[in-house]
Amino acid sequence: MSMRFSLHGSIQRVSQAIERAREVEALGYEGMFVADSQLTCLDPFQVLALCAVNTERLLLGTAVTNMVYRDPTVLAGSAATLNLISEGRAILGIGTGDGPVYTLGRKATPMAQFEEGLRVMRELLQGRQVEFPPGRVGLDVGKLPAPVYASVEGPRGLQAAGKYADGVILGNGFDLRVLKWAKEKIALGAAALGRSPADIELLGAGMICVDKDGDRARAIVRARLANRAHHNFRFSLETVPPEELAGVKTFIENFDVNKPLEEKVDPRFVTDYLVRRFSIAGTPEECVARVKQLEQAGMNRLLLTPPEKIYSKMAEAWSKQVMPHFAH
Repeated sequence: MSMRFSLHGSIQRVSQAIERAREVEALGYEGMFVADSQLTCLDPFQVLALCAVNTERLLLGTAVTNMVYRDPTVLAGSAATLNLISEGRAILGIGTGDGPVYTLGRKATPMAQFEEGLRVMRELLQGRQVEFPPGRVGLDVGKLPAPVYASVEGPRGLQAAGKYADGVILGNGFDLRVLKWAKEKIALGAAALGRSPADIELLGAGMICVDKDGDRARAIVRARLANRAHHNFRFSLETVPPEELAGVKTFIENFDVNKPLEEKVDPRFVTDYLVRRFSIAGTPEECVARVKQLEQAGMNRLLLTPPEKIYSKMAEAWSKQVMPHFAH
């Protein structure tokens, strides 16, 4: 199977949503995923419904919503509704909660509760009934089945995804050693319930920037990827090589979760290791080489976040300078 690419971003305006969806589809991307942050972005399900009626084949997903503000049954109903409107193109991307949660003084969903929520949503979105205290209920609205993708990075989250998710949004970055580690954790969860890891889609996620000046491309993504990197290391440093540990710890110590997205940490604390792990940034040749490494490691779907200020420019550059090398 050839490498497929989707784009991720946040939406603040209706016109932006329509223009972006049409552009992303026209450029040959597989899907478009939007963020969920109720104070800074338009509601993702309403945005994606709008995108659905303005596109024909584009997959449309949340990346990601959470269970802190929405009950799993509400999320299942929203995903099924979007799946109906889009005629089967919806993906429910779910995480434990990050910026929108911490900004309001809330806490991320505890892992046991997250795992149970995954189970409930997947059962409902596969058309099966779920046991609640009053009795068993099913989802009688929307279009089923609809896939649930878990956005997880830690060992417990990856195993939970292996048990109950249809796919995993791998925010662990593009390090081949970490990819191997993550696959092992997903396989452990899958084995616990007799599932095959091959039945769980993997969506490698990270920042992109392609430029004829590779150093300039890496400088552009340095500040923006800080939030993604910090989210990875909030609960575990298990995946950090010993020689990079000191730099990562300094980065964490200087990170302020309550500041705006691109001001959370001084870019000088974002090490070269973090830039390489959480982004594919450089010249077209460098970016193609990185993607080919991932393809050879068994990854065939990527969810890419261009810098917001140059989103359209980067979406077009990637589609013309990188994607043609993977069109079979």
